[in-house]
Amino acid sequence: MRLSSILGRGSWGLYRIFITLIILFPFFFIILLSFKSMLDIYINPLSLNPDWAPENFKEAWGGPPGGTGFSVYSKNSAIVVLVALPISGAVGAVAAYFTTLLSPSLRKKFMAIPLLATMLPSIVLLLPFFQIFNALGVLSNPAALGLLYAGLCLPVTILVLHAFFLEFPRELLEAAALDGLGIYRTFSKIVVRLSFAPLLAITLLNIIWVWGETQIGLVLLQAPGSQTIPVGILTFSNALKANPGPIFAGLTLATIPLALIYLVFHRVINRGITMGGVIR
Repeated sequence: MRLSSILGRGSWGLYRIFITLIILFPFFFIILLSFKSMLDIYINPLSLNPDWAPENFKEAWGGPPGGTGFSVYSKNSAIVVLVALPISGAVGAVAAYFTTLLSPSLRKKFMAIPLLATMLPSIVLLLPFFQIFNALGVLSNPAALGLLYAGLCLPVTILVLHAFFLEFPRELLEAAALDGLGIYRTFSKIVVRLSFAPLLAITLLNIIWVWGETQIGLVLLQAPGSQTIPVGILTFSNALKANPGPIFAGLTLATIPLALIYLVFHRVINRGITMGGVIR
């Protein structure tokens, strides 16, 4: 029994190592190629002793001659993230909490709305989004795109936070009511301050989606100077087809922020994923 248990744990450990290596290999390959010269990439791409070309990162950051680089793309991505996350977090938290105060029948009806919204493919909304942005004159505007992303993040934000707020200790809410706090002050002074973990979890989940979203951004960010990182990578790669080194350097620059965020907060992200989608 003990030997079989040890063998089982050992097999599971080897399996996890194998899967981890498979996942990490593409990232290792991208980073390796980002330091190679153009000739080395084509002749010996898997060599671990390459002709180092750190200038690839300089060209990726500044962009090709007459073009736009990752310095601009990173700034635009930061604008989109800084607009989308606070709005989606604040509006989603308010909606999720006050939904828990409804009667069970009304709560289920209300929660069906964000649930159905998560099932709607974003490609169906591309044409309406383009027409609205064009009519308002906000095409190629990262801040306007951030507002749109905030709205698109709301369904998942409400679902995840709603599941947590349903389990919030009733004793604390009753104590706050006895102390004379209304429902709004209870929410701002008690509930929000004790909900750091789920708020951080959904913020990180939204960062991952907003940072990597391409389909909508490709349609609404048409000017090169307004493009975010995932959209700019497409333009960047077309401009440097003959020299893939800076392209791989740009992919490395685009991956590093999300990789660092996930390595630091992966436990919180996993918890947020398991909490989502609960409707009562």
